[in-house]
Amino acid sequence: MRQEVSWNDFYSKNSSGWRGNAVIPIPNYGKALDLGCGNGKTVSTLVDSDYDVTGVDFSSVAIEQCKARFPDSTFVESSVCDLPFEDNTFDYITAVHVLEHLNDEELERTVSEIGRVLKESGFVFIRCFTENDMRSEKRGSSDIFYRFYDLDRLNSAFRDFIFVDGKLIEEPTRFGTMRSRVELIVKL
Repeated sequence: MRQEVSWNDFYSKNSSGWRGNAVIPIPNYGKALDLGCGNGKTVSTLVDSDYDVTGVDFSSVAIEQCKARFPDSTFVESSVCDLPFEDNTFDYITAVHVLEHLNDEELERTVSEIGRVLKESGFVFIRCFTENDMRSEKRGSSDIFYRFYDLDRLNSAFRDFIFVDGKLIEEPTRFGTMRSRVELIVKL
């Protein structure tokens, strides 16, 4: 419950959407589910790519912000660990900077739920920060739970899926710091 309060507080103080769209691969079309949709950066990309988008977040504030920004999409207040959808519903599932907020048990349940609601021909795109990211030290003192991933850890979590692509992306900033993340695409 404390996490939900922290995220509601975060989105209440940051009501404007992030600038631009998230850069994500678009491997197919149809129905997309954005896990941990926040205030809609990944949703925006999916909408612009003609997906029929559903967003899920446990923050009621984030869900209300998305409903206002994207009235033609569907948003559900729910945990990513217990998705309120039928089996084999989605062609594409995105989890952009959401898995780093889950403990081991929650991660296992979420990966199982992803497998349950993903269509057999569907894809999953995951993006997570690594320990080398410039923001990682600041996150240790946050009220919001964070953990960091490398590609091996993500591949292990999605071991029952078929690996499509995975990479480490490190981008130096003009301030001498490093943006560092891992990205993984899997399918059933």
